[in-house]
Amino acid sequence: LVASFAVTWRLWADFGGRIVGSNPGDASLVAWFLRNSATAISHGRLPALVTTGLNAPQGINLMWNASMLLPGLILAPVTLLAGPWASLTVLLTVGFAGSAASLFWVLRRWGASLAAAGLGGAVYGFSPALVTSSIGHFQLQFAVLPPLLIHFLLRILAGRGSAVWAGLWLGLLAAAQVYIGEELLADTALTAVIMVAVLALNRPRATAAAVRTRAAAMLAGLGVAVAAAAVTCGYALWKQFKGPLSEHGSPWAVATFHSYPYGFVTPSGGLLFHTSASAATAAAYPEPTPEYLAYLGWPLLIVAVVAAITCWPDLRARLAAVTFAVLELFCMGGGPVQLPGLRIPAGLLPW
Repeated sequence: LVASFAVTWRLWADFGGRIVGSNPGDASLVAWFLRNSATAISHGRLPALVTTGLNAPQGINLMWNASMLLPGLILAPVTLLAGPWASLTVLLTVGFAGSAASLFWVLRRWGASLAAAGLGGAVYGFSPALVTSSIGHFQLQFAVLPPLLIHFLLRILAGRGSAVWAGLWLGLLAAAQVYIGEELLADTALTAVIMVAVLALNRPRATAAAVRTRAAAMLAGLGVAVAAAAVTCGYALWKQFKGPLSEHGSPWAVATFHSYPYGFVTPSGGLLFHTSASAATAAAYPEPTPEYLAYLGWPLLIVAVVAAITCWPDLRARLAAVTFAVLELFCMGGGPVQLPGLRIPAGLLPW
């Protein structure tokens, strides 16, 4: 919390009177969504999933937008008392601290020491990706639930505790993430698939034995998860894909949104440690500033590689290392990538 206040103190200095910089369009839109939810609550109802309050007279489908319905409902009292900018300040502060605390809790449950879990939580909760997302992409910055989703899925598959209870938590958290931001849920689902595949390839005999002996429990846990999610967000998803103003196809050109290799090691001017040269290079990034999300930096990359090599016999370290490498490869997909003396064709980079 102290670190989170240190990052957001300029907003707290004028609570409800300041807006995050660099991306006022997205921030203003999310503020409207929070005000819309609070207004609905003040009239004793839930916010409509389709509204003509924007883009009149046609309206918009809130499920196809970053409407953050769940945070809007929870923060409705703050919005009504102090305005949507105050709610966004609270949301950002909880997003940083909550994301760090979430991964800390999960790492502790999987055997990490107090210091290691604290360091891991801090690196995740205050990562450059979340700091960059905080200037307008609030649905990405509030990354509290992904570690918990992975945690409960692995509990079901690894046979830790009650599969039914883990499935219930998994389903409810997945539904909650739908109402926070579906994009992050899709990213988490992709990560989960990669992790499960890596686990199965690393322990094929153990995986086969687990499927034979715990298949019923696994299916029960996953079934409960699907049922819980269907009950809590099934109607909203139906409204999104079958209701009015539903979208079809992709609004993005496939070759447009992807990371570039220099983005991993070139700090932007929005980060505490940078140079004028690195800030200028980052500012020339082909995408808008909120899309500059891949930066990790040479020190962290070197630590990650050394840790992966020295801790390779530990399945947990091996799982993290391989999943990390695959995800970084995926984030460069969508178009050809030019490296010094090498051009990687788009076909080798899954989007």
